[in-house]
Amino acid sequence: MSTAATRRRFLKQLAGAACAAVPLVHVRRSTAQTAVPVKYMTWWWAEKGRNEAWRGIVKKFHDSQKDIRIQEVGFPYSEYFQRVTTQLAGGRLDADVVSLSDELAVRMVKGNYLIQVDDIPKRLGIQDKFDPSLQQLVTVNGRLYGLLVNITPYALIYNKELYDKGGIKRPPSTHEEYFAAAKQLTKRPDQFGHAGRSTMQEQNGWWQDISHWVLGYGGQWVKAKKPQLTEAPVINAVKAYKRLYDEAMPQGSDASTYRRMAWEGKVAQYIDNNANINILKAGNPAIYPKIFTAPPPWENRRAINILYYMGIYAGSTQKQAAQAFLEFLYKAENLRELMEAALDINEAYKGVVRPAYIKELHWADGFLGSKGVPIPAMVDGLEANIAEVRQIALSRVSEVLTTGKSPEAAMADAQKAAEELAARV
Repeated sequence: MSTAATRRRFLKQLAGAACAAVPLVHVRRSTAQTAVPVKYMTWWWAEKGRNEAWRGIVKKFHDSQKDIRIQEVGFPYSEYFQRVTTQLAGGRLDADVVSLSDELAVRMVKGNYLIQVDDIPKRLGIQDKFDPSLQQLVTVNGRLYGLLVNITPYALIYNKELYDKGGIKRPPSTHEEYFAAAKQLTKRPDQFGHAGRSTMQEQNGWWQDISHWVLGYGGQWVKAKKPQLTEAPVINAVKAYKRLYDEAMPQGSDASTYRRMAWEGKVAQYIDNNANINILKAGNPAIYPKIFTAPPPWENRRAINILYYMGIYAGSTQKQAAQAFLEFLYKAENLRELMEAALDINEAYKGVVRPAYIKELHWADGFLGSKGVPIPAMVDGLEANIAEVRQIALSRVSEVLTTGKSPEAAMADAQKAAEELAARV
């Protein structure tokens, strides 16, 4: 769309444009007095490394036209799900465009909080390049209510320098090898052989951290709406997390703390997503050449991956401008630029990734060798109630970590509560 045409289309909306400040992570306002403001809500504004990648693509959008200006609004990832759902429960989301994790996408689609976005890929001629299986969570009756923007894989991330100093010759490939390496590489309080979340304040991330272990033991949280919290894979995962908590973890640390410790060279290995590579590089460029990855340390190589989508809030007063931004973003050259600046490796749709780019990344192999499982698949039949299942399970795991309650007893309590939830939803 030409600048003149865009201006004619959107200037009529200016009188109703809302620009009230809100107590969020960050808000940037356009200096253009005649531009339509579009609030883009995401946790990525607060994520080291990726935030600048997004700001780069927003600047490119601003430079391409003068009629729309993107405003940054959002919350850190640890707060995002709860803050968004709280706003929705209060009657209005303070956003036009919104980033959606897979579990949030399920909630917002079910609640009719998103508009259809089918026309965007059609106008770009990319509607057949999206993987339908990855779009299922945001598809209703064949219509799209969100577009995949990022697939975040998880793998074993390790500091090769610390491996070498600790006598670890290769990345662990079994549970027991990982436990042994984690203990061997731990020298409290200066160095840790494993890191992860363990507090209820960071439920979303902690849920992912422990879900890897459930997958590694061959299980899931819920199957066909029947909770599996007392099954062997879940019990084994809780025992594994307790062992690492006692022997190798910085106890009670949040994600920002242990990732800072990682770029300071104080964490030898942990299981996390590829966004960490950008975080480590941005935090300490000198650590970047020392960081490598391997598939998850168990035979089936399964780990969580997270599907992230872009959507347009149904209550937005700037829907046309929001669509214009997404149409710009999803042009292959722009999405590719964003992907590479963010050090992402999985493309949102076919044709975005450059094979030469992947070959340049010395750390990509572990992520490429991981067999990703989306969080909703772990809660089969209760996908719209992930937050409730998560609260039930993690509150009991917390008892195991901090009060000495046995995994069997704690998860028996969790099983009962989860069965009651399944019966009433």
